[in-house]
Amino acid sequence: MVRGYHRSPFPERGQYFVPITKGMSQKLGLLSLLVSLLASGTGVGLAADSVFLVRKRVSEVQFMLVATDLHNRPLAHLSPADIRVLEDGRPVPNFELRSAATLPLRVEILLDLSDSNEKSWANVKNALVRSVEDLMRPKDELLVVGFSSKIEFEHTVSDPRELGEVLANPHTGGLTSLYDAIYHGCDEPLFGDQREPHRSAMILLSDGEDDLSMHGLNDAIMRAERRGISIYTVTTRNGKKSTPGEAVLRDLATNTGGRDYIAKNTEQFRDALSAINEELRSSYLLYYRVPETMGTNTFRRVDVIPTQSNGSQMRSRAGYFTAP
Repeated sequence: MVRGYHRSPFPERGQYFVPITKGMSQKLGLLSLLVSLLASGTGVGLAADSVFLVRKRVSEVQFMLVATDLHNRPLAHLSPADIRVLEDGRPVPNFELRSAATLPLRVEILLDLSDSNEKSWANVKNALVRSVEDLMRPKDELLVVGFSSKIEFEHTVSDPRELGEVLANPHTGGLTSLYDAIYHGCDEPLFGDQREPHRSAMILLSDGEDDLSMHGLNDAIMRAERRGISIYTVTTRNGKKSTPGEAVLRDLATNTGGRDYIAKNTEQFRDALSAINEELRSSYLLYYRVPETMGTNTFRRVDVIPTQSNGSQMRSRAGYFTAP
């Protein structure tokens, strides 16, 4: 949200004027003029350095958009003509779309170290180190967090070669506070840095089970949506039978614009991480101005629909929250 300010200066007592700039609304100009007339008519003087300040709020919402073809491969070229944007079912007439391929990444890798994931830890560690080496570029920032019943460690990684040392001998085992870990992870300073545009993502390696959190699944999803963080989930499964945790991971990914993966072996696990890397580098930035809200805090659903019937698919987070 950006707040613009229009200043109407009064240079000295008895001389009042209201500058009118291009693009200023008629209502704002009348308000400034009224103040000038009232001050001159009543003889009320203003000091030379006094300033009349009017605040006008301009709101903009931004979405990271992933476009894929019929075979789930990222689309290299996407234009505004290729999509329709609906907010609460109503078309958004004016929106901008540009490639986010050159934006730096802000990525948090969230590792479930609890009992239920202990057996797959060795394979996860080796594949993860190789994947990060392929992913990171000089301007990217990476945070690695391990959790079980609580946060076990947090390490900022500036060089991919450091990851092997970070993951060498972590403490594993115990119960799982999955939702609390996600909620906490969304509030990391890594994602709050607004000095330059960036792509925010969380890669969660877990089976989706939770038995200790104070927060719930919806709390975790809402936190990620508010921070504009896409959650990608990867879980390992040996058998054919699905688990309740996989539905949790799917909800986390679907509602935040990410994607969920199930890996049955080490090769599939590496393929999943490779697909995430490619997707993060080929997304798009969708943004538009939204109606001004006065004191409301509601959720607005946003749907992005392809205009061509060629099997292409669009993914982004489910919507956004207005701010009072």
